[in-house]
Amino acid sequence: MEEKAKGTRKAGRILLWSVAAIAVIAAAGAVGGKVMLEKTVADSIAKSGATAASVKADLIGHVHVTDLTLPIEEGQSLHVASVEARPEFLFLTGMIEASDLSFKSELYDVTVPNLKVENAGLNREFLAAMDENSALTPAERVERISAGQITIPQIDAKQNIEGIAQTTTYSDVVLKDIVNGHVGSYAAGEMRAQVTPPTGEDAPALPLSTTISIESIEGQDIDGPFLARIYTETSAGEDKNEPRLVYGPVSAKNFVMTMDEESISYGALKSSGFWMRLPEVPFFETVQALQESAQTQDMTDEQKQRLGLQVLSLIDTISKGDMEVSDMRVTSSEEPDMSFKIDRMAVAMDELVFDTEVEGVDIRAGDDFFTLQKATSSGFSFVPTMEAVRALIEAGPEGQDRLEVSAFMPAFGTITMTDYAVSATPDTENGFGVDETLEMSLKDFSVVFDEPFKGIPTGIHFAMDQLKIKLTDEKNEAVQIFRKMGYEEVTMSENIALRWDRAEKQLAIEDITLSGEDIGSISLAATIGNFGEEFFSGDKDLVQAAAFALTVHEISMELENDGLFSRALKLYADDKGISEGDAASIVALTLSVAAESLGDDQTILPVIDAVSAFIADPKTLAIAIKAKSDQGIGMPALMTAAMAPASLLQQVDISASAE
Repeated sequence: MEEKAKGTRKAGRILLWSVAAIAVIAAAGAVGGKVMLEKTVADSIAKSGATAASVKADLIGHVHVTDLTLPIEEGQSLHVASVEARPEFLFLTGMIEASDLSFKSELYDVTVPNLKVENAGLNREFLAAMDENSALTPAERVERISAGQITIPQIDAKQNIEGIAQTTTYSDVVLKDIVNGHVGSYAAGEMRAQVTPPTGEDAPALPLSTTISIESIEGQDIDGPFLARIYTETSAGEDKNEPRLVYGPVSAKNFVMTMDEESISYGALKSSGFWMRLPEVPFFETVQALQESAQTQDMTDEQKQRLGLQVLSLIDTISKGDMEVSDMRVTSSEEPDMSFKIDRMAVAMDELVFDTEVEGVDIRAGDDFFTLQKATSSGFSFVPTMEAVRALIEAGPEGQDRLEVSAFMPAFGTITMTDYAVSATPDTENGFGVDETLEMSLKDFSVVFDEPFKGIPTGIHFAMDQLKIKLTDEKNEAVQIFRKMGYEEVTMSENIALRWDRAEKQLAIEDITLSGEDIGSISLAATIGNFGEEFFSGDKDLVQAAAFALTVHEISMELENDGLFSRALKLYADDKGISEGDAASIVALTLSVAAESLGDDQTILPVIDAVSAFIADPKTLAIAIKAKSDQGIGMPALMTAAMAPASLLQQVDISASAE
């Protein structure tokens, strides 16, 4: 594909340079008379290998050439029915007008009915820069290009690659304020494209026929010289390979893509621009290497390594950029009752760190729906992934086994959601097709993954606020118990905060809280010691061995009743046919008997007293257990305590209270 693109660029360059050369030579030869001027232009065309039906010129350098055919690579041709050109001459500005331009090749054809270049910088400096034998670099040559405006009313392109036919038309294309290769602004009135897959019994299964249209495109600031450097130069010798704005702000309106019965559209697309830096290997060279590798059966390890590093170099050239799409919709004539829309979707990238926002998601099918007011992702980074890939390539086949899989994980950053809701019912006509009724909503959700170690986050904060679920599942036993207690729906919130201290080898479970409206809450916290780097190794055997060395330093729990305990006690009383007071006494007695099984150790008494008080008047209950030793309690002691709980009492301090 790159060779084809290079052919197109070469064809356009030959056209521009040849026309410019004709005009400049004409101006230089004007003093020799009209006849001599025409002969000079004709000789120049012949020497370049081009042919023309006629050449006419006047004494001020105005040249008119008809039926101009320019030599290109084998299998390609460029024909221009008519070219008029005038160089900068006295008070006159440079100008080029061409009509019926046609470029043909085996795979694609491009036609331009007419083209006009106004205030063209056609002078001897430009001609010298366009000389194939010039010592100027491609970027320096681009810097010699200037024009007030280039107007192309229509561009038609047709291509056929492996049976996939595509036609594309651009209308009212205008480029303005081209100064030293920099394009000040550009616009296209409309773009339409039609993609048709091959047909027939032997045709491969490909996407459906597709039509694409864009109402208008507008943009600013294209840095042509720097783009030329990216394609042809390297970052070697650069003190600071700073990124530069290569494409400025751009916007497009009313994009529509139709695939048979489906249609995807958006009202507007915009970007503030894209920044790039020079690659370690020129873009052209890397593309050529990729093409050669596709045709090479057996590549050496050294060749694979070099190619891999070249591809990474291409990725490194992209510094930052952003894109925003608004009023996105998906419709289907086959499913008229189903709709999908997103009010806004934006992505921003800065050195492989991505921030994403999605607003106003609304999906409906019949009476079923899914809505989401806003979702965001910030700080999602591919930097660690790219570093791991580079290390993998540089290590070669012999060193790849030493790389841990977790190192390839990206940094996930922060994810949030606001006002999420879903409603779906079985057997609903044109619905989502669920097997069970689903009614739920969520006010806020967030999860933070930070301080990754070997690709694994060492700090996690998960928060969920007001998850509301209707209890409609007739087969779920837990749901039925809650319904017996009088709950038709539950509204739950959750908070989890974990953090690993690498230096102290401690895992702090800062908070695990689950709460519910008219239910209550339970909170847990703990500190675990000897939590070393082995748990981030990805080695299952090593992790299992390290788990036996873990120690527990402290655990705390707080229970708050807001209706669940009272309802559960009533349910138990009703089930047993006794009063709620008798039910409370039975629960208290059961706990007392369980405590007696631990022996006569007084350590457990504060817990028994606090629990008994909570049962009598269920409000809040707090219990804290702390190891007496600074070393904590090891796994062997905890395993023993599972069989003989009393063995643990002498190793801990226990406090408990009820309010």
